[in-house]
Amino acid sequence: MTLTLASLKIGQTAVIVGFAPECRQEVRQRLLDLGFVRGSKIKIENVSPLADPIAYTIHHTQIALRKSDALCVLIQVSGDRA
Repeated sequence: MTLTLASLKIGQTAVIVGFAPECRQEVRQRLLDLGFVRGSKIKIENVSPLADPIAYTIHHTQIALRKSDALCVLIQVSGDRA
């Protein structure tokens, strides 16, 4: 089942499968530049007190994203069967 990165729960690991069609091109390009590419594993590392932004670990690097940007990233939670 395909979800957005914003729906990932603490302790879950996911694989990036693409971007939401409604994602603006400049946001998509920035995420690609940061390493958010198809097939990359990602997990939540830390959640801010108000739950926005959230720090994710991808390619051994921590990157904080706003929820609005995380809604652009489509994922499949590890262990899900498509």
